[in-house]
Amino acid sequence: TGVGVTIDKLPAPVQVATSRELDASGALDLSAFMNARLIGVHVNQMQGNPYQPDVNYRGYTASPLLGTPQGMSVYMDGVRLNQPFGDVVSWDLIPRSAIASITMMPGSNPVFGLNTLGGALAIETKRGRSAPGTSLQASGGSYARRTIEFEHGGAHKNIDWFLTGNLFADDGWRVGSPSDVRQLFGRIGWLHGNSDVGLTIAHIDNELRGNGLQELRLLDHDRAGIYTQPDITNNRATSLALSLRRDLRANLTLSANAYYR
Repeated sequence: TGVGVTIDKLPAPVQVATSRELDASGALDLSAFMNARLIGVHVNQMQGNPYQPDVNYRGYTASPLLGTPQGMSVYMDGVRLNQPFGDVVSWDLIPRSAIASITMMPGSNPVFGLNTLGGALAIETKRGRSAPGTSLQASGGSYARRTIEFEHGGAHKNIDWFLTGNLFADDGWRVGSPSDVRQLFGRIGWLHGNSDVGLTIAHIDNELRGNGLQELRLLDHDRAGIYTQPDITNNRATSLALSLRRDLRANLTLSANAYYR
C-alpha cells in the first residue's frame, strides 16, 4: 500500500486487509482481527487484558510487555509505533475505527528498521475523501461492557478531513480487572495535482488492568480468581504527524514524514 507495487510482484506471502473487513469481523481491536483472519498469527493473553495481547507472527512477537523479545515492527502512516524503550507495541494506542488498511509483510527486512526479524505490519489510516459520511455506533455486553464509537469524514475541493473516537469500558470477567479506553484520532489532508499533504493528530488515554494469572489448582475453586492485584497500565499518548508526497514521474515519487509523540 502506498508504493504502487502490485502484490503479485512481491516474492513473499503478503497479506492485506481493509476497513470493510475489519468492520465485518466484529473484532474488538486490530490484534483480535489479525488473530481471526490473518494466516500465521495467533494471540496470547499473558496480561489478562483484551487490549494487551502478545501478537505472535510466524514465531516472532510484538508485545506490550516489557522484557519480551520483540521481533516485529509496526508502523502507522509511516510512523514507527514500537516504543523507544524495549521496542514494545502498545496495541491500545491504535484506534480500530481509524484504520483504512493493514499490510502484513513477512521476513527480516532492513527497510523497516531494527528488530524487524519476523515481519512488519504497516497501517494506513482513513481520510475523508475515501471515507465520507458520519456514523455512530453503541454496543453493550456481559460484565458491564459498553462501547460508543463515532466517525465523520468529508471533502471540499482540495481539502479532506476525518475524525473518529472510541470510548470503551468493561469490568472484565475476572476479579478486579476493569478496562477503560479513550481514543481520539483526526486527519486533515490537502490534495492538489501530484502533491499530497496530510496532518494527523491522535490522543489516547487508557487505564488497563491485567492482574496476575491464577494458579491452575486454584482455578477449580474460582475460575474468575486472580493471583495478584492491582496491575495497572496507564497509557497516555499524544501524537502529531505530517506527511508529504509528490509524484514526479510515473516511476519516481518523493515522500517525507515528520512526527512528534
